[in-house]
Amino acid sequence: MKEQRGKYVLEITRGQRTYRLVFRTEEDMLNWEKAYRKSRLYMPYFLLGVGINLLLYKLGLDLSKNLLLGGFVGLAVPLASMFLFTELHYRLRYSRGGGEREGKD
Repeated sequence: MKEQRGKYVLEITRGQRTYRLVFRTEEDMLNWEKAYRKSRLYMPYFLLGVGINLLLYKLGLDLSKNLLLGGFVGLAVPLASMFLFTELHYRLRYSRGGGEREGKD
């Protein structure tokens, strides 16, 4: 993170490419960085929720006879796990100083 003539610059490295983003305020930059870090965690935790659904089915919770309830549980469990685990992961790793903000994606 660099400050340049009243503008805040965030450099993100993905592979061999470096992206340079310019923000007006530090708050905008920190909000974008938070959203970027969290978005990279959505897919693994969504798939974890699908695995939880499979585990519920194997344990005997068969909702195939009730279309409304089965559809609700089938969507609610992966989406809830995606958002809850992503927020928990972000708070444990970045908000309490457990991870470094600079130099890591």
